[in-house]
Amino acid sequence: MMQLGNVKWYDPAVGIGQIEADEGDFVQVNIDAVRKAGRKTLLEGQLVAYDLEYASGAGVADNLRVL
Repeated sequence: MMQLGNVKWYDPAVGIGQIEADEGDFVQVNIDAVRKAGRKTLLEGQLVAYDLEYASGAGVADNLRVL
């Protein structure tokens, strides 16, 4: 099930960022998900949809789509 959220921040130089989920939780996003979405970067405040995966106990965005 796809989740919705807004990009809190994304640093293309480092290749990581955070999405604030609609429920208020924070989800990590990395360069691999951004590239698979056909993007080079994400902008603060962008609305995104993603599948929530877990890596090392943290929520990670996968199958990212910018809406």
